[in-house]
Amino acid sequence: MAVTAATHVKNPPPKAVGAAGLISVAQHELDLGNYAAAAEYATSGAAKAPILNDYAQYIRAQAEYHLRNYKEVDKSVTQIFNFEPVSPLVGRGAILAVTADLEGDQPKEALDLIRKYFDRIPQPQADLLYARCFQANGDLAQAAEYFQRVYYGYPLAQEVGEAATILAQIKPKMGDAYPPVMPTVMLGRAEKLMEYHRAAEARNELLAAIPQLGGIQRDLAQVRLGEVDYYLNNPKATFNYLNNLKVTDPEADAERLYYLVRSSRRQDRKSDVKAYLDALEKDHPNSTWRMKAMIDVADAARFQGDATLALDLYSTCAAVFGRNPGAVTCNWRRAYNAYHVNSAEAPGLIRNYIEQFPDSEDTTDAIYFLGRWYEKKGDLASARAAYDGLTFHFPNTYFGILGFDRLKLPALKTAVPSPDMKAFLEQVPWAPRDHYDSFKPNALTQKRLNRAELLQLTGLNNYAEGELRFGARNDEGGQPNIYAVQLAKYALQRNAPDNSMDYIKDYAPGYLYMPLDQAPLEFWQLAFPIPFRSAIEYYSKSQNLDPYLVAALIRQESDFNVKELSSAHAYGLMQLVPETARELARHFSIRRVSTSDLMTSDLNIKLGTLYLRRMLDRYNGQMEWVLAAYNGGPGRADQWRNWGPFEETADLIEVIPLHETRLYVQIVERNADIYRRLYSGLKPDFPPYQPKPAPARPAAKKKKRHTQS
Repeated sequence: MAVTAATHVKNPPPKAVGAAGLISVAQHELDLGNYAAAAEYATSGAAKAPILNDYAQYIRAQAEYHLRNYKEVDKSVTQIFNFEPVSPLVGRGAILAVTADLEGDQPKEALDLIRKYFDRIPQPQADLLYARCFQANGDLAQAAEYFQRVYYGYPLAQEVGEAATILAQIKPKMGDAYPPVMPTVMLGRAEKLMEYHRAAEARNELLAAIPQLGGIQRDLAQVRLGEVDYYLNNPKATFNYLNNLKVTDPEADAERLYYLVRSSRRQDRKSDVKAYLDALEKDHPNSTWRMKAMIDVADAARFQGDATLALDLYSTCAAVFGRNPGAVTCNWRRAYNAYHVNSAEAPGLIRNYIEQFPDSEDTTDAIYFLGRWYEKKGDLASARAAYDGLTFHFPNTYFGILGFDRLKLPALKTAVPSPDMKAFLEQVPWAPRDHYDSFKPNALTQKRLNRAELLQLTGLNNYAEGELRFGARNDEGGQPNIYAVQLAKYALQRNAPDNSMDYIKDYAPGYLYMPLDQAPLEFWQLAFPIPFRSAIEYYSKSQNLDPYLVAALIRQESDFNVKELSSAHAYGLMQLVPETARELARHFSIRRVSTSDLMTSDLNIKLGTLYLRRMLDRYNGQMEWVLAAYNGGPGRADQWRNWGPFEETADLIEVIPLHETRLYVQIVERNADIYRRLYSGLKPDFPPYQPKPAPARPAAKKKKRHTQS
């Protein structure tokens, strides 16, 4: 197989690339099943390109395994284990070596080896291999325990079939010595199946488990058996079953009442909804199931436009459950309503919300509206401090951008920030943010970058990206931001912009909380690429649209993946539904549009920009409603728009009852702002990179991050 350097590489290839090419040839021979040739090329490559010795030895080990030369497998894998820096192949090498020892009738050596490298092998492979080792060594009790861990802990894994078969074989052999399965473990498997939307399988698991359970576990299993029908879209069956079920455990009864609320609501049985909410209040006033039921009913009421019922439930929920993380929505809806109706309680409630839930997805909203409250009251010093705090902690968010805009107003620009507001925001327990002292690689990072480049230049792209992913996750004192940049560049080179952005999000997850000058321009362009730029600009211009808004929408809809297909059967870059696409196509006299046509960039953008144009005309140029309609549907957006009037755009955002849609509007508008700064001028409107450590923040327990990525 000819090995050539890719044409996109600007720098000359490393000198060792020719030698490293032998390793690529070895992999090619291995893939073809030419195991002797693969071993020979790998041995030669290891000698001539020692920087990639672990990769050469891994290929050689696989070849020798297929040739049943198990001692040679051990020799090669040992070199992987001893390689410096730590090789990404240690886990895979251990799997290979343990399997070779088992097949070579060396069970003790296999057990010793997996004990040593157990933590380096992914699950559930590690548990399955451990079980096989115990079985080979005659320790059936331990083997059964680990086969059970596979079966109950990973119900959808391919290893489950082998675990189930062997458990069925050894259980009769062991008799009373067979380790019993804990009730919580049995329930856990059914729960996992429910999480994976395998309700019918969960039902079978629960039916098998209930006769073996007692007490609390039996009550819970019986309740969850009723929940299965709810998730199989049969709320009537759930209602009838749970309404007649009697359980003694309080928590199981609270869960039962919660699903009676849900199944009643799905059947529009309003009197029953109230009756079961009252029962939760009477019998389980402090149960989280009561909290969840109140939020569900409040969310539904808000969605249906019943603001009075929604606010009543949110307020009660906030008063009863206070700082409970599950009550975050209740606290925010109560606080925002106080602002909306100009209640004197507003600043206190908003401050409490910020302090109690600093990492919630509505914290940016809260700081913004706190600033607006003081601005309207003429306290420009407090407003200025609030906007300063917002733009410092959340610079690249929708409300952070609104905060920047407020700070441009002359009166606020010259205001002296309030010491009291500054002190309040400084004492909030903000979660620590990821920050990156440098985008210059240290010695270890540079070594991995060099190894990855050699692998990539010789066509071993999967190994190259694996090397960088391993370094990002595991290197001590590592530099995941640098690995993220290189991984993103590789992904773009293979025309996978969705993977490129995923790498930035995965390995530099706090990037949106960095000031723009804390990363080089290249980093931001990788986080916000603009593939298909010529088509986006051409069709946006033809429809009199902002091309950066279109790019922003595509980034959120599909991550620029032309083959994206949603669960709602929307296709391509702009996620068009076939029925809508066919109607749009008639405007261009296009007679037939197949779903495969929608997965081409040009036609998808052509039709998608026409749809956006029509939406803009429908909503009188108000982009927030266009985006709400794009995500939530025009019918819903029309309904929500009638809940106005709105004092400003920020209030419009807050009225949207669908959490997903509310965030969607914010994210697309935020994306558009960054795209304009990156690409609209001859020179990007970005500050120069200024590497420096992030400012000291109060230590805090890490919490869930915002999802505005």
